[in-house]
Amino acid sequence: MSILVSAGMMQRADMKMQIKRAASGDNSTLFEALSELDRLCVGNEGWSAASFESEAAKENGIVLYIGENERIAGLICGYFAVGEGDITSVAVHPDFRRKGLALELIRKFEEHLPNGTEDIFLEVRETNTAARSLYEKCGFAAVSVRKNFYDSPRENAVVMKKQLCKED
Repeated sequence: MSILVSAGMMQRADMKMQIKRAASGDNSTLFEALSELDRLCVGNEGWSAASFESEAAKENGIVLYIGENERIAGLICGYFAVGEGDITSVAVHPDFRRKGLALELIRKFEEHLPNGTEDIFLEVRETNTAARSLYEKCGFAAVSVRKNFYDSPRENAVVMKKQLCKED
């Protein structure tokens, strides 16, 4: 399933992008492009192509991406289990930031969660104020801190949670 993001949201009248869900049978170049974008945005801690492909192959894995003309502009990755969702990666290429892509990806991720999902969790670097602000705009709130969660540089993670009302 894919959707078209409105041209107004993209701030360019000539641009239309689709959000698509990656599947285990997709071409390996897709997973390589997802890994490349993730590493561009978060450095060496970004996911490998094999990790994205593995997550896409899982029954409870969700790997979504958005792009134009075969170029990946953004991605979101996560999974669901026992009434909870977990966002493990959000990345938007610097050329496409501040255009609403991350908001749209998060919204679409929520749509892919099964009924009965009560909460979504994620971790974000304590100093990543732009991402924290985005997540707060999406309804997430800080609930705890994981000390020394990240490497390169060593940094705490803020655990954020969003309560959902997905009915059974």
